[in-house]
Amino acid sequence: MVSDMTALTIPAKRACALLLALGLVACDGGGDPDAAVADGSTDAASALDAGVDADAARPDAGPPPDGLLGIDDLTYVGAFRIASDMYGASTPDYATGALGYCPERRSLYLAGFDPDAMIGEFAIPDPLGTGTDVAGLPAVDSALQGFAPVLSRATGGNPEGLDKVTGMLWVDGDLIVNANVWYDADGATRDTTLIVRGGQLDGTVDGYLRLEGGALAAGYMAPIPEVWRDALGGTTLVGWASNYSIVSRYSVGPSLYAFDAEAVVGAPLGGTTIATTAWMSFPYSEGVYLADDALEYQCDVLADMVTTECAPGAVASDLWNFVSKAMYGFIVPGTRTFALFGSLGGSRTGLGYKITQDDGNLCGGPCARGADDYDNYYWFFDLDDILTAATPSAPRPYAYGPWSVPFDDGGRHAIIGGAYAPDTGLLYLSLSGAGQVGDYDRPPVIVAYDVIP
Repeated sequence: MVSDMTALTIPAKRACALLLALGLVACDGGGDPDAAVADGSTDAASALDAGVDADAARPDAGPPPDGLLGIDDLTYVGAFRIASDMYGASTPDYATGALGYCPERRSLYLAGFDPDAMIGEFAIPDPLGTGTDVAGLPAVDSALQGFAPVLSRATGGNPEGLDKVTGMLWVDGDLIVNANVWYDADGATRDTTLIVRGGQLDGTVDGYLRLEGGALAAGYMAPIPEVWRDALGGTTLVGWASNYSIVSRYSVGPSLYAFDAEAVVGAPLGGTTIATTAWMSFPYSEGVYLADDALEYQCDVLADMVTTECAPGAVASDLWNFVSKAMYGFIVPGTRTFALFGSLGGSRTGLGYKITQDDGNLCGGPCARGADDYDNYYWFFDLDDILTAATPSAPRPYAYGPWSVPFDDGGRHAIIGGAYAPDTGLLYLSLSGAGQVGDYDRPPVIVAYDVIP
């Protein structure tokens, strides 16, 4: 389901939106915006029909053009860990990892222990740790708010059984929470969004609401910089990808939708639908994927259910494939970059389904043939390309690839969530299980980057 604005995302609409963002034209629905682009005043015309060659977009392709972020522009400023313990009703061990930044308290909301699907709030230590020993990092050992079961406390209950917190955003003193079902075989789930009033985890929780776009959209959220709000048609971006089971309900690649978050938290909850505008999406249902070979396997389990046979020399797409996950995305202020962070596997050894990996591990689903064939990853898109694309499935990243993150142990600790802090210019990313200092604890490490180029 898409909104009326979504139906208008044709080349003329997109070109007009781009010029509006650049301050070169006023788009009031009249005139010929395509002609305005074609007058040579910007390079947007060439982008209308020209896609980015995915094979040419490599992390070693050199510095990006002016106005775009390069991965080397991100400056690591430090990290901290959350000590393994019970905080309220749950623990940060084996956390789902979604983050939400609270500017009033300089804190992070964290989706904790995966099976519990609860949220807690923790202060960000100052200063952050810059050492290389995880045990020596600043350890947060108390919570501003202990973990609480927000998903089950909505005013309307949790009738669709949502069990994963996928995104959080602080808006005008309230906390918007997106959630999903990990295994939705028939793709029937429609509830997506809650509002935690005052950000108080033991207080009033309104919802569920439903985002237009459903599971294709209901994940990471971030404020849209002021300069892009008119062009994108909203104050806030939201998106998701094929991050959980049942790929048929998802976007096979990261998505970008826009909506008015302030109107959502400020209005009476008389309706259940949040209008969105779709700018980038790769719906499985429409057979469009970020990479044409995204859903191809290279390894098959033979009839004896023990032996694995792999196509000689075949590897999975290093752009997007069955085990790719885009866990957080935001528009970098002062640039045209829509930046996404997550993980990818199989690009060196290939993928299989329920195969035995090279270390003897039997996978329960899709996995890389090589147990170590996983990397933390980034995908950078140019908003010019997104706004002028003929369809929401046309954009391709101008840069992407593996990204080495402190404390990720060569990709073994995946990026599982993120949050951007507009007031400090810092990006926070959570790393799965990287905060381990004992035999059994598995809390996340939170790493921080300055993203201003």
